[in-house]
Amino acid sequence: MEDISDLLQKGDFSSALELALRIEDPFSRLEALSYIYQYVEESEYREAVLGRMLEIIDSFEGLLEKARALALIGYTLTITGDKKGEYFFKKAHQVVRAIDYSLWKAEGYGYLAYYMAFAGKLSDAFYYYNIAYETAQKSSEPYSKVLSFLYRLAQQILESAEKMHSFEAKEFYELAAEIYEDIKRHLSAQELKKKASLIEMALEKGSKLVSEFLERRDVDNAVFVIKYLPDEEKVLALLEIAYWLFLHDKRGLAKSIVEDAFRMAAERKIKPNDEKLEEIALKFLKIGQIEEALTVGAIISDEGIASRVFEKIALTYAKRGEKLKAITVAEAISDENIKRDVLKAIEGGKDVGHE
Repeated sequence: MEDISDLLQKGDFSSALELALRIEDPFSRLEALSYIYQYVEESEYREAVLGRMLEIIDSFEGLLEKARALALIGYTLTITGDKKGEYFFKKAHQVVRAIDYSLWKAEGYGYLAYYMAFAGKLSDAFYYYNIAYETAQKSSEPYSKVLSFLYRLAQQILESAEKMHSFEAKEFYELAAEIYEDIKRHLSAQELKKKASLIEMALEKGSKLVSEFLERRDVDNAVFVIKYLPDEEKVLALLEIAYWLFLHDKRGLAKSIVEDAFRMAAERKIKPNDEKLEEIALKFLKIGQIEEALTVGAIISDEGIASRVFEKIALTYAKRGEKLKAITVAEAISDENIKRDVLKAIEGGKDVGHE
């Protein structure tokens, strides 16, 4: 896939397509074509790639292979904004229903759920993963075969959960844990139950949970829960991690995380809680990270709260003898009363703020 990626980056679509078509295994070839389809944007190129993908599907004789391939195309089209993706998911479902052998049918539902999950159709994916599980449980095949399939299904569900950045991941972890319990892999089940519990705690406590983990030096769990927070809480949590990193002399990483949080808030027009932003800004100021405090202040929407933050930053610059920076920050204060008093304090050299 790396060679194909290199060719696409060079704009050599024809060579990338030719290389993909030389892949011997049909499904691997289909995956390579899916990658190309997602990379290119020109409709004529996409039509050419889709045509090749459909040719491969026609070559499959087995229903399970065909269902898996149709689900892959459904995913490919859906994530590139093509509504025809839904048609291919429905076709895949029809093919799965036509499979007689119970474990193959269960595997077909698993593939359908897998690609739906990656396409962002999480409720459908969860439903079909459950159908796959139930179908396997009802199978009259030897227990060893059912056991082997259930292990693979749990792995598939876990892979889906790991890619999610939303609270829906909780129920996927719980389903995978249930299957692990069913096949007597209790340690794996406990690990996934813990992850599901962390996601539930993140829903209840938000960025506060990240702070609690950091206070206990539990960075792994702090980082784990961040991706499941709502965007507003995610910005706050990133800033809390940056503060922790500054305290532990990881300045380079801390600065980049503050920049990421600011960019995230600006580009997505996210508005975190202003009082919490004020608290974080003042924490940065307390440890001498004035630029980071200024960045956090720039995220604050409420003019009164932002004015209080900028007041403290301006006076901090003044105390350090950086008068020009102090005046620049003071001029950005929206509250005219605070601005006037801060400028007066700077010019008079007094360590006072607005009351």
